[in-house]
Amino acid sequence: MPHSPWDYKQREHLVLLFLRSSATGESRGLLREFSQYYSMFREEGCAILAVTPDTVITNLQTQEMLHLPFALLADAGGTVIRRYIRWDETSRSYRPGIVLADRYNSMYAQWVADNEGELPSIEELLESLRYLNKLCTP
Repeated sequence: MPHSPWDYKQREHLVLLFLRSSATGESRGLLREFSQYYSMFREEGCAILAVTPDTVITNLQTQEMLHLPFALLADAGGTVIRRYIRWDETSRSYRPGIVLADRYNSMYAQWVADNEGELPSIEELLESLRYLNKLCTP
């Protein structure tokens, strides 16, 4: 099913998690961690979408194996990825990253790292969400 950041506009904040592949141990570890803290993200009014350039089948297998409570989306052509993260067309690769958008679809923060282990901690993301909620609450 297609997803878009616009699906969440004016309802929820959105964490976009860009991973190089759902098949690597490091990426799966990060997906497990986000899965463990998913209820805390929901308490802060935030949805999570994870995106990889893998095939739909690969992502479905990973999603089922890890029992992810959020969508793991396939973007084999890099169409969505290149909108948020620098995409190298020649090698069809990019560095992993996290984008935090507020409920009005405005990018609040972006982190890009050389590998998944260098991305911000879950606690740092939750702190950013708590601050964002203070800013966006009428």
